[in-house]
Amino acid sequence: MISKQERQKLILDIIQDNIIASQEELLAQLIKHGVETTQTTVSRDIRAMNIIRQKSDSGQLRYQQLNDTTKNVQNLVTTNAVDEAIKEYASFVTHVEFLTIIKTTDGSGNSIAGIIDDANLPEVITTLAGFNTIYVTSKNETDAAKLADHWAELIG
Repeated sequence: MISKQERQKLILDIIQDNIIASQEELLAQLIKHGVETTQTTVSRDIRAMNIIRQKSDSGQLRYQQLNDTTKNVQNLVTTNAVDEAIKEYASFVTHVEFLTIIKTTDGSGNSIAGIIDDANLPEVITTLAGFNTIYVTSKNETDAAKLADHWAELIG
């Protein structure tokens, strides 16, 4: 049986060496390498390692690591990691009452929401994400406005 760290290292090797566009493809590659695991485990690994789907230079969607976590894949997510993700993958931010709405690049909504959730920001109660949209729920309009203003400033 392979350890979590070995599995995550293999996942990084696979996505760096191959164009992998779905969890199913990644799971198939892991099985091909003799690693028996579940899609749920793969999904957790993707989130923990800050792996997102984004368009490659050739326009194909593929998994890519958001930032370098190969040194320690169990690093805590920080406010800085959220800011970096927003700068890199968000295209629009606004707020409506207690919700902050973020538009992201195609395929990165869920991963960025996971990063926001993992950062445990005091202004965030929870997130709801799809393919390219994230709804961030705050306790009140003041917190939502603070997040929206900060993130909008990051993306310009």
